[in-house]
Amino acid sequence: MSDLLNESKTRLSSEKSRRQIKLLPREHGATAIWFSSLLLAFGTLQGRPWPLGVVLFTAASVLLLILTGWLTNGSIIIIRLQRNRSLLPVLSSLLTLIVPLGQIVIVGQLSRTVLAAWFVFLTYCSTGVVYTQDLVRSVLKEVPPTRTSFILSAVIIVVEVATLNVFNWLSIAAVAIVVPLIVNRVFVLLPIQRRGSSRAERIREVGFAQTGNLIAAVLILALVSRL
Repeated sequence: MSDLLNESKTRLSSEKSRRQIKLLPREHGATAIWFSSLLLAFGTLQGRPWPLGVVLFTAASVLLLILTGWLTNGSIIIIRLQRNRSLLPVLSSLLTLIVPLGQIVIVGQLSRTVLAAWFVFLTYCSTGVVYTQDLVRSVLKEVPPTRTSFILSAVIIVVEVATLNVFNWLSIAAVAIVVPLIVNRVFVLLPIQRRGSSRAERIREVGFAQTGNLIAAVLILALVSRL
């Protein structure tokens, strides 16, 4: 009898955990981009925040994450998105829209500096998704990752920051966000090339590394936007 009770409790807890997981996107990279965008939205606030605006913005951001999780609940949808080299970067980058929206809702204005920082972060996320897709494919195929997506991502970001700096929209110091990308490249090669662990473990490590990469970029942009 006790075994049956324990088994039923286990089933109930597993079903409960599954329901909780469904609240978040099946694509964990989307959650990382959402969280990083939320940090950037608050980190670049310029002006006195409106308390009610903070509440409304936070609630709307959480609802957006839940909606994204609901839309991507089906595994077939995720598989199709992961295989698409253009659609996934575009859809994932749309989550960064909460940065300018946060400025408008919380402080009622959107400065050129914050807008420029968002442009750079938008590019960083979209190229980062392509870069991460390349890393995941290298793990699945057991081959070294190509350098094309990494080099292209770094070059695009540097050119964009330099262009924004020419128009006095953003300090050239923002080019420092290339540093986390380089550090990520160095450390992410270790789990990819390690054949002793499973592919799932190595892909998970790649995801964690990319999350840290995004957070580091956000911190740099938040500091630069105040220069």
